[in-house]
Amino acid sequence: MIMSQPYLSISRVDMDFSRGGVTNPVLRDVNLDVQRGEYISLIGHSGCGKSTVLNIVAGLLRATSGGVIVDGREVNSPGPDRALVFQNHSLLPWLTVYQNVEIAVQKIFKGKRSAAEQRDWILHNLDMVSMSHALDRLPAEISGGMKQR
Repeated sequence: MIMSQPYLSISRVDMDFSRGGVTNPVLRDVNLDVQRGEYISLIGHSGCGKSTVLNIVAGLLRATSGGVIVDGREVNSPGPDRALVFQNHSLLPWLTVYQNVEIAVQKIFKGKRSAAEQRDWILHNLDMVSMSHALDRLPAEISGGMKQR
């Protein structure tokens, strides 16, 4: 039987965090293949590295060694094809919903899409998560669930 190439492939990922001249190994030799349409769960005790793995897959962290391939492309930065929902939102309280999203979109699409295309992308995606009505609201003016969206 011929196996298709995995949609997500985590290969030999190691992750170390350094602080004050001390290096702490967090992940060692993490390997995982996930096929398109397959659902998985990462489970483990607090501090075991689940969020670190997800942050590497999202491109928010770069592994110390090893690599991640998503849909045939190496992950080395955040991209529009991957997203995380954080337990605690990280919204800037002085910016509107639209402006908070705009910061991330500008970073991801810098030099790849025009300002008009970025605006259309933001509006489309906010509409997809039923947030069009809250574009001009500050984080303090929306619910916790809306903040996660």
